[in-house]
Amino acid sequence: MASAATVALFLMATPAAQAADLEDPGCSLSGSVMAGIMFDWQELDFNGEDQVDVDWTTPFGEGAALATCGGLNIQADIAYYGHSGDYEFDFGNQNNVDRGASHIGGALFYRDPLSWAAGVQASWISQNISGIDIDVFRIGLFGELYLGESFTLGGNAAYHNSDSSSNFDIEQSGFELAAYGRFYATPDVSLMLRGDVLFADTESFGDDGDLNGYAISGEAEYLVWDQGLSLFAGARYAERNHDLDFDNDFHFDSQETQVFGGIKFYFGRDGTLVERQRTAPVDNTSVFEEKLPNTLFDFPS
Repeated sequence: MASAATVALFLMATPAAQAADLEDPGCSLSGSVMAGIMFDWQELDFNGEDQVDVDWTTPFGEGAALATCGGLNIQADIAYYGHSGDYEFDFGNQNNVDRGASHIGGALFYRDPLSWAAGVQASWISQNISGIDIDVFRIGLFGELYLGESFTLGGNAAYHNSDSSSNFDIEQSGFELAAYGRFYATPDVSLMLRGDVLFADTESFGDDGDLNGYAISGEAEYLVWDQGLSLFAGARYAERNHDLDFDNDFHFDSQETQVFGGIKFYFGRDGTLVERQRTAPVDNTSVFEEKLPNTLFDFPS
């Protein structure tokens, strides 16, 4: 009887152990791709007197792949924002002014989808300002806190350094800080509110300057298909102030409003939107260096 009972317990335990093994996914590959369009209405004030209005149209796309082994995550990502603006001056107009930004980056982080995530992220951003090439290197830390199934809190701090690769001597270095919160109205509907600030030093033709700014963004996303397809839309308001110390003080201020929308596809994972967002690649783009047109020298050529 004892041996029969032992055999019975072994036979009962074996399927359970096999099921536990099947629940452990080991290493997996997942990711996301998105595409959208953005419209931006910008107002530039030079020394508080001259005013220029710019209407921007920006097609954009992002993609990322994520390798996950237990809690360790390794991410590679790309992005492109093709800013094209129409300037309205008192003396005339100039159309199709380019401010494109492309991005290659990655992240290394630990994540427990039930509680938190934290790690380091970096990117190289290539900007084109009317034919002037600018390279931006960006590195920082980020973290997220998952509060049940209804709230996510997050933030990041990044250092960036940029330099012009042409005879047009432009340098910029500083910090970007961001904080955001997501509320899940349902498991497949997320509402996000985000704030960003910029503190940077600039050098142009040997003269020093300061570039500071802030941005407030709101975004909604809805998982329309349980195989990973979602729609998103949002808006952003931003202000930037650039003070330059030439022979006399010179500054210009930028105020702009953006609206955007697009489509996103998650692959490699199943689940609701909240589950996908807490297991998908993290956002590794810069609001000031990519999503907003570069205003370091915002004059059309």
